Amino acid sequence: MKLTGILFILLTIVSAGLCGEPGSVESFSLNLEKYRLMERSYQHVDSLANEQKVDEKSVFGAAVYSAVIPGAGQLYAGSVWKAILFAGIEVASWATYLTYENKGDRQDTEMRHYADVHWLEKRYWSWLYYNGEQREDIRSDPRFPDYTLIEDDTYGGYVLENYDLNVVESLRYLEEALGHSHKLPTTKTQQYYEMIYKYATQFGNGWDDADFYAVYYGNTNQLTQNMFTYRDLRNQMNDFYDSAKIAINVVLVNHILSALDAALTTRNYNRSIKVNLRVDSRQLNGERVQMYGVNVAW
Repeated sequence: MKLTGILFILLTIVSAGLCGEPGSVESFSLNLEKYRLMERSYQHVDSLANEQKVDEKSVFGAAVYSAVIPGAGQLYAGSVWKAILFAGIEVASWATYLTYENKGDRQDTEMRHYADVHWLEKRYWSWLYYNGEQREDIRSDPRFPDYTLIEDDTYGGYVLENYDLNVVESLRYLEEALGHSHKLPTTKTQQYYEMIYKYATQFGNGWDDADFYAVYYGNTNQLTQNMFTYRDLRNQMNDFYDSAKIAINVVLVNHILSALDAALTTRNYNRSIKVNLRVDSRQLNGERVQMYGVNVAW
């Protein structure tokens, strides 16, 4: 401001020669008044510039806001419709995710219950022991236990007498001895419920409507009705979880795009108001007067 004041005084002195007799009181008073008017104009321009600077938004801050809550950065930058758009996508995506995740969980529970009812571990281990008995190399192995198979009138074939967990543990080596590529998990994990259908050659005979003596290769012509039903339950469950996965991916993408858009929107907002100082000399009442103006563009 001090430098500006000095410049205005110099301008005033120079103007004195144009507006009256050099050194006259009238000339000096007139130019002093002009100086004060010009100084007030400059202060007004400076005030506008400061106001514009204070009103600028943080581009980085807007991006962070929208990265955390999509639409927040747009709202900060004054773009209400964009804020509604990104916030709406966020709410819809989370609602879709929760809906299909819950559907998948319910379908998974139904699928597991169906398997627990129709795929019988006792039948599977009995079938495994029966196959071991048919092979001399396995039957003569010292590890091969001496158990009794009894006829199964309910499902056909045979079942082990006095079946319990100790019997199961003594038969686990037979899966490898009979050349199976997979072993039945010791607990009912997600892999357990996948394997009893996916590897029908090894586990298909455990289904209660399977032919005890048949070999199931996983071909649709060889699957039983219970296997088909179980397959459909699994496929429906996977479809639900896939939809939930797509929804959560939309959530992540929405956060990224909203953050980028918030940064651009804020930058455009900061550029939307431009203040320019105009200085020129005009003829006014027969005198040459310095004129100051402010251009404000949106």
